[in-house]
Amino acid sequence: MKTEFNWTQPRIVVKRTLLSQKPAENSGLIAAAIAMVILFVTILVWRDSPGLMRLSAAVPSRVLDQHEYWRLFSAMAVHSDWKHLFSNLPFVVFFGYLLYGYFGFGVYPLGVVVLGALTNYLSLLTYPPEVHLVGASGMTHVMGGFWLTAYILVERSLPLKKRVLRSLGVALILFLPSAVQPEISYRAHAIGLVLGIVAAAVFFQRYKRRIRAAEVLEIEEDDDVSGPVVM
Repeated sequence: MKTEFNWTQPRIVVKRTLLSQKPAENSGLIAAAIAMVILFVTILVWRDSPGLMRLSAAVPSRVLDQHEYWRLFSAMAVHSDWKHLFSNLPFVVFFGYLLYGYFGFGVYPLGVVVLGALTNYLSLLTYPPEVHLVGASGMTHVMGGFWLTAYILVERSLPLKKRVLRSLGVALILFLPSAVQPEISYRAHAIGLVLGIVAAAVFFQRYKRRIRAAEVLEIEEDDDVSGPVVM
């Protein structure tokens, strides 16, 4: 005898993830504190310009030939003018709040600062010896690349296609330049973005179990599944 009937088949869906929680306490304070350090150092350099500017900038001849590697870090805290400064500080605060809030001190500021210095180093390899590289934009692109990639990997409460489209949309809005300016190091931006993406993928694989443990799952009944049963 052949009979057809409907049955319900349960499926497990992700309702909440690590990113559904509130960011860690003091996230805003940490993000603001880093921004204030950058602001303070920049103003300090301006008051003694060009002396401190020459001492702080990442210069290929100084870093690559004379091994003054501390310049890779100091350059991130120095900016050429107010426009340059305030084009970076909002990103430092915004992404710093998210990265520290959800992934902790090891990611931000520690990991991001190291990757920012690496971004500067790789950028200097492509420039002539006399170039002076300053600004936090390489670091902010590391932060943006890390966050947007982490969002795609972690936020499983949304379909993958929606996560990817959202991340791409934000990346285009925030990081696609509206005009090309010769004084801006777009190669540093690109290098920082790639390093942030790679770092997020590595971080996710390293801490995947811990990230998945924060998920809240729910069983849903799918009433639309039907099929034949032979008796």
